[in-house]
Amino acid sequence: MNQPFGLVRWRPVGIAASVLATFALAPSAGAAEKLSVEIGGEYTQYFGYVDNDTNSGDFTGFDVKTDGTIVFGGEITLDNGLSFGMEVGLDAMSSGGDQIDGSILYVESSAGRLEIGQTDTVAALMHYSAPDVGYGINDSDISDWVVNLSGGDADSAFQSTYLYLGEDQASKINYFTPRFSGFQFGVSYIPEFERDNNVQPAGDLYSDGIAFGANFVEEFGGVEVAVAAGYLFADKPDSVGAAGNDAEGYSFGANLTYAGFTVGGSYANTQGNPGGGTDTATSFDGDGFDIGVAYAFGDASVSLSYYQGSVEDSVATAGDSDHNTIMLSGAYDLGPGVTVLGSIFRSEFEADSGADNEGWAVVTGITLEF
Repeated sequence: MNQPFGLVRWRPVGIAASVLATFALAPSAGAAEKLSVEIGGEYTQYFGYVDNDTNSGDFTGFDVKTDGTIVFGGEITLDNGLSFGMEVGLDAMSSGGDQIDGSILYVESSAGRLEIGQTDTVAALMHYSAPDVGYGINDSDISDWVVNLSGGDADSAFQSTYLYLGEDQASKINYFTPRFSGFQFGVSYIPEFERDNNVQPAGDLYSDGIAFGANFVEEFGGVEVAVAAGYLFADKPDSVGAAGNDAEGYSFGANLTYAGFTVGGSYANTQGNPGGGTDTATSFDGDGFDIGVAYAFGDASVSLSYYQGSVEDSVATAGDSDHNTIMLSGAYDLGPGVTVLGSIFRSEFEADSGADNEGWAVVTGITLEF
């Protein structure tokens, strides 16, 4: 994947910089040549133990979990200087029968980059959050280990500062400006949320969504600075009337890196209802933040991070649902494309209904990048 404008990453979190570099190194082609497709990706197997303190079931014990994405991508540069490319992500482990994890066609030139397809908005793609070198604390699958008894999830600030609000698999248009003097801006248009097919929008889900993103990436005297802000809005479905709310969210994030140390954090505020705005009995109105520090030395790195989020959850129940996680992680590069990692974390999920689960987990994994 070619990213001359300094985009932070391709979602999901697991796709590594080496995958992007694979596509970036593909040779340019003149008008007489066709686009050729490269294959890259990342594959991780986790093994861990978790202790869940809940009466809703026996979720304590060992388990093996899988995470990975295979990315098919290619780019061709025409004689006029325009570059055209495509990327399709294929999940190694998926739920709900949706095996494709994003697909885009893009056009790139000195005037910027235009993306069309199923990907995240610019608000998410340009975001920065607290560093973690292991399993991941922000927008990760923590609840695969420590059971979440509430209605909050990573579509809201309950578990993520990345402003998804249910639109991350929806078809959309993204535009990114070139980066100049460290600054880059972006805008997204989402015809309809929760839509990963070609069915014509009918006004029965969040629609006419728009997102804005901006970040600043620069180095000053050996200190690398990265600061980001994002905003997302969409109109509520026609059918919900006064019972529903428009989808809206904003986020901020920053990272500072010096002499191997990275300190960072982020904040998000989200409003709206799940199910593309149709589940008016549940609300993801709330906010969340993370903070963390990481240190890289040679082929090894360690990090300590914390996340806290809260949402209204059940509209009919007083109080909020809360979540907090603290995580200590480490990673070591065994060789090109081979990394061993581990995380120890404690999470607590407290539902507004009074249900509560506090658990801790020890998770190790091996990641292969290709």
